[in-house]
Amino acid sequence: TNKIVNFVEGAAISIGKTLFGLVLLLVVSVYMLLDMERFGRAIDRRYPPRPGEEPLLRSIEHALASYVRGQLLLSLIIGTSAGFGLWVLAAAGLLPHAQQYALLFGAAVAITEVIPYLGLGLGATPPLAYAVVVHPVSALWVALLFLGIHQIEGHVVVPNVMGKALRLHPLLVIFGLAAGAEVYGLPGALISLPLLAVVRAIWEFFADRIK
Repeated sequence: TNKIVNFVEGAAISIGKTLFGLVLLLVVSVYMLLDMERFGRAIDRRYPPRPGEEPLLRSIEHALASYVRGQLLLSLIIGTSAGFGLWVLAAAGLLPHAQQYALLFGAAVAITEVIPYLGLGLGATPPLAYAVVVHPVSALWVALLFLGIHQIEGHVVVPNVMGKALRLHPLLVIFGLAAGAEVYGLPGALISLPLLAVVRAIWEFFADRIK
């Protein structure tokens, strides 16, 4: 009984904190959107851009937009790879009757890919469950497919795609994700690359000014 009570209490507290955090994020976002122009003018007065140079706030916005474009491209690449791989398995008879679901499974992988580290595993759950139900042996081929995609994703696709999008070295992308996950878990991994993009934009703006 004590374990059940503690579990329910902990779950309620976690849900409450999550809801509070979401409401706080929404309120802060609304205030920032309402005051963004005035905030930008204040920054430009304090740190005026040089002739031909973008304002600091605009540079940060462009850096974050580049991150979003990189994430969309990453989701497209991984989702397409997963969908095509599942279609090949189905065509080869290793995953029976899955041709019509390959596109749906690939789209699910593309959506979950926005979650660092866990996204591909979450996206692999539906095709794995389908394989277990339809033909348990085929689950091995599906697992091997996603294992291969995971290795290519973590060592090739993510560092290069996000590195080019954010104009960062691929090793810095890998270390940034690892550091964010180590410091603050999944939320840290989620914000690590946008934070690196913002830091790069700020550094480029102030680099010549501090020499």
